[in-house]
Amino acid sequence: MPSASSSTTSSSSSNHHESIDPDLLRLLVTLINNHIGLLISNPKSRKTIHAKCTSNLDILKHDSFDFTEQSVLSNLYWGIQNVEDAIESKCDKQIKVSENMLQAPASLTEPGATLGISNEYLVCCSFFYLSLLRKLHGDAMQVAVYFLQALVASPAVVRDELAPELYRAVVESCIVPLRPDLGGGFDGVKWGALSYKAWLMYHQVVDYGRSPLLMKHKSYEIRNTKACSTSSSNSHHNHNHNYKKVHPIDPQQTTTHATIAATSVSKQASGSCGMIKRLQDLIMEENYQHYSHSAIVECSVSKKDSESSSTKRLQDLLMEDQSDSHSLCSSISDFNDDEFQGYAEEQPETSITMSKSQQFWNTLEDEKQESTWDNLQISQYSKRNITARDEFLFSGENSYRVEQAEIVQKVISKLCFSKFEDNNNDDDDEDEDDDSTTVEITTVYEMLSNKPGLKYSLLKDVILDQLLMALSTSKEQGVTRASISILSSIISSNRSVIDEIKKKGLNLHDLANSLKRDVYEAAVLIYLINFSPNEIKNLELMPTLVKIICSSRCNKSGLKSLYVTPRTASLMIIQTLVTAFDQFTNNMHLAAIISPKVISCLVNVPRKGSLEEVMSLAAILVKCMRFDGNCRCHILQFMQISTFVSLILSNHKHAILAGLEFYHELLRMPRSSSVSLLHRLREEGGIDIMCVLLLAIQQTQQEHKLLAASLLLQLDVLEESADNILNREVAIQTLMESVTCEGNPNAQELAAFILSNIGGTYAWTGEPYTIAWLVKKAGLNSILHKNTVKNIDWSDDMLQENGTETWSGKVARHIIKLGNPVFYALKNGLKCKNKRVSRDCLTTIAWIGCEIIKAPDDVRCLACDILLSTIEQYVHPGMELEERLLACLCMYNYTFGRGMHKLTQLSEGVRESLRRLSSITWMAEELLKVADYYMPNKWRISCVHTQVLEANYSGSGAVNSLIYYWGYLFSGYSNGSIKVWDIKGQTTNLIADIKDHKKAVTCFALLEPGNYLLSGSTDKTIRIWQMFKRKMECVEVITTKDSIQSLETCGEMIYAVTQSHKMKVIDSSRKMKDVIKNKNVKCIKASLGKVYIGCMDSSIQEFIIGNNRQQEIKASSKSWRMQTKPINSLALYKDWLYNASTSIDGSRIKDWRKQSKAQVSITPEKRTNVVAMSIVEDFIYFTTSGSSSNLEIWLRGTHHKVGRLSAGSKITCMLTANDMILCGTESGLIKGWIPL
Repeated sequence: MPSASSSTTSSSSSNHHESIDPDLLRLLVTLINNHIGLLISNPKSRKTIHAKCTSNLDILKHDSFDFTEQSVLSNLYWGIQNVEDAIESKCDKQIKVSENMLQAPASLTEPGATLGISNEYLVCCSFFYLSLLRKLHGDAMQVAVYFLQALVASPAVVRDELAPELYRAVVESCIVPLRPDLGGGFDGVKWGALSYKAWLMYHQVVDYGRSPLLMKHKSYEIRNTKACSTSSSNSHHNHNHNYKKVHPIDPQQTTTHATIAATSVSKQASGSCGMIKRLQDLIMEENYQHYSHSAIVECSVSKKDSESSSTKRLQDLLMEDQSDSHSLCSSISDFNDDEFQGYAEEQPETSITMSKSQQFWNTLEDEKQESTWDNLQISQYSKRNITARDEFLFSGENSYRVEQAEIVQKVISKLCFSKFEDNNNDDDDEDEDDDSTTVEITTVYEMLSNKPGLKYSLLKDVILDQLLMALSTSKEQGVTRASISILSSIISSNRSVIDEIKKKGLNLHDLANSLKRDVYEAAVLIYLINFSPNEIKNLELMPTLVKIICSSRCNKSGLKSLYVTPRTASLMIIQTLVTAFDQFTNNMHLAAIISPKVISCLVNVPRKGSLEEVMSLAAILVKCMRFDGNCRCHILQFMQISTFVSLILSNHKHAILAGLEFYHELLRMPRSSSVSLLHRLREEGGIDIMCVLLLAIQQTQQEHKLLAASLLLQLDVLEESADNILNREVAIQTLMESVTCEGNPNAQELAAFILSNIGGTYAWTGEPYTIAWLVKKAGLNSILHKNTVKNIDWSDDMLQENGTETWSGKVARHIIKLGNPVFYALKNGLKCKNKRVSRDCLTTIAWIGCEIIKAPDDVRCLACDILLSTIEQYVHPGMELEERLLACLCMYNYTFGRGMHKLTQLSEGVRESLRRLSSITWMAEELLKVADYYMPNKWRISCVHTQVLEANYSGSGAVNSLIYYWGYLFSGYSNGSIKVWDIKGQTTNLIADIKDHKKAVTCFALLEPGNYLLSGSTDKTIRIWQMFKRKMECVEVITTKDSIQSLETCGEMIYAVTQSHKMKVIDSSRKMKDVIKNKNVKCIKASLGKVYIGCMDSSIQEFIIGNNRQQEIKASSKSWRMQTKPINSLALYKDWLYNASTSIDGSRIKDWRKQSKAQVSITPEKRTNVVAMSIVEDFIYFTTSGSSSNLEIWLRGTHHKVGRLSAGSKITCMLTANDMILCGTESGLIKGWIPL
């Protein structure tokens, strides 16, 4: 049961439709226009009002970053200023500019505020000044309408600031007489203003194309177009009106009708849809009577002169003939009465009933020509003195047109007065009523469209103008929703109307505002009109569209006559917003739809059988997955597999391509999940999907051929049936042919990418993890080395999946069966100048090699003969670490067994490269042992270093620390910033500049559990960072009591050296404690559960993490001749420990415990202190206090100096990675060299 409040609201709303005495309407219009005219002629009064308004709108007072709100306020402020200029200049152009500026604030939603100013105030001021501008145009009716809208927005502002005298006059003389029970309160004033506004708009419509009749006549009654009673005689002076709701169609009325009897067939009531059915009957009816009647009377009927005006009323327009043929409405003065009577008796009897709508038109006649229904009532059986000629006057074609006039008039009445109350419940009957209303008005419009002539065009204009006016000015959701629904229905049946609507000034901003006011039907109209992407780009529609998508209220269309619903229209608009613009704009829109809730709603929007909707959804989801790969998990969870299978199984080319792109993107997920999805896809699609994919390979463009081949091969691998060998061969050959086709680089890249990962796996983000899976097989274990590989989250559990190995073996076996052509194609791909293609081919060879090691020797040897010489080049320094490791893996697998003798043919350069990799992977060491066993080689070490890297960023101070994380180079600076560099070959690009630390960043470290980056600073904090969606985020801050100088980690433990030379241990719960309390610590190095500590007294301590036991492995110097020197640097290489002080000393770790004397000692020139040091396979790099800008190079094996490198300024930090030595300098420069 509805609440009392709702009932009251409904009742109040309905009262707006009650008739108002014309004298009151004229009085209201006169009062308002007189006052506005006086105001325009009185500069002093205008200046006072102007000062009040603009003082509240001074845009300089408002400091806001919201461009939209600032723009609205500016439009009102300068619009008011321009009104003054327009009044003084009376320039039409100036008036137009002012009106355009005032439209934006006038369209605001009244609840709410803009930059702290009430929207009611802004709307009220806007409409008040618009009324002044309309007065300059001489449009008295619109002046009153705009003033009433200002009164509706805020009666208080009108009373207190804008027009106090006019307010009192209107309330006392016009509003209170309507409803004395409401009094003069603001609620009553708003109600009265709305009532008057509705009736004035009604008169504007019925007087369309001519001067207002309302203001010409002194007294007449305005009859109700819905009610059939003719009594309305009470005067407004008695304040006792017979109020009647004006509603155009009520087929169940039980009132007296004026009857025109020309035939004897009577009409019967048709229920709630009677009027619509009758309208359809009229439209479908043949006009044969027109022609037959014309033939009979043509020779004897003469036309009678009558007055005509330049503009016609709606009824007049419909009553006129469409052509120059003789009209049955002509006088029949020359036609003999007897002949006429005889003719009339021959006609079949009909009884056409006309509603009281005809009376409304008659009341608009001049008093001297006033007609009543009594004068028009004619009956065949009546005894009144009416001739047969009068009976004939209303028969046949003329009565048909009267019917049309009646229907059109009722439609116009409905447009003016029907408030289309909001229908928030799900009552089916009310939905049907709304749909019937829309169908009725749409049908009338179509009827008018099918009739030629200017008069019908004018009637169509009336309908469109009224709909557009309601859309742009109404603040009620029901009115706006109805207007939009009718426009949508009209456009759906006739797309040519779109241009006409645009010319009439349909404002996209009005539709956007309606959409934001929860008038969801506006999405349908925006979609149907098909605005350009640039037009909708800055309307900020996405939040509302998402709301519609997620709204249960929009599960079905409010209009059964429309083939598109608000949800499906929103889906289509979203597709435009996420695909039609630049990457930044598309991504901004995509960010609003990637949540699990929105995706769960999106996948349920397309209706069964609607291919276009599914294609739009597929395009949106592809964009979502590329923007945020984690969407794959949500899509897989919520999607119906049959929805997207229908794309591929359709006969529509574009649908098939959309399906291929969707599955190509979706299958970039962990292998176990993708295999499960492929099983579901195969079950749903059956053999048909295999046939479609085969046809797609033969008939589509190159890129889509590859997508079809990829999906076909994966589906076929599931069964491994001998019957489907043709499918596999076609798919594999298609991929291999594209890999070698350099004429189409895009297709070549795509084919290489598919091959490299079809036997591997992905992360849920869509990032290929095949390389990460392979390099782990190659023996990459160190967290420092892992982090030189880009975009791999080594803590991801997907890298531990067992299913990848099994799947890879299945695919590899199918590919190996094709024999040498496969390996020759991959060899050509390795030689490709396109870096991506060659890298992906190397990856493909690597995962095929994991299965070929199990193949017969002859197959493996043939593959080795083809590929080995090309693979060798990838182990050399200068290649990415993962490429070097993949090359080692390939060489190990393809030379296994009888192919080992091929290793004797390795060049010295390849052997040297394998030696340098031996500290990273056991496979390189094994290959080296085999090569030396067959052909011992005397090592020759190349000592020439080539600079391959330089990165400079001035203004941040010295580079204090360097480290690789997620494949990017991180550098810490003296000003507290952390910069992230992307290194590609010999080029460096700064991709991030992080300034969270307040003081100098002194050190970095990697925390293996979770793969976090630690940064220490002199601001007494340790920050913990994580890479999230390729952006660095600080996830934790650890505060200390002293500045941090050095960091190391082991497991979950963090070890820090402070500026006061204390060593602190921080556990996983972030509890901090001091260790090595009896020593002043200078530097630390952790490895294999132990921490080695260099102290200020030149001693080295070993701290065992498991039992917190400490022991000294190198005693402090006790020479009385010289001052004790601190250990400035420690370095670990395999099982050797090196320390740097006045010299560089090194021994195996176990030998340090036995004796303090070093096995290796290097003394720099001039007896200077070694400040920093780094060790690789062949070289020891260090810098001294005496030559701080130079990097000295010594051979690690022979302890000879072989050269030096100049950094240009003082070296402040050092890093070795992938055979490259990098230095950070005091000037902010980073340099890197490689020994070739």
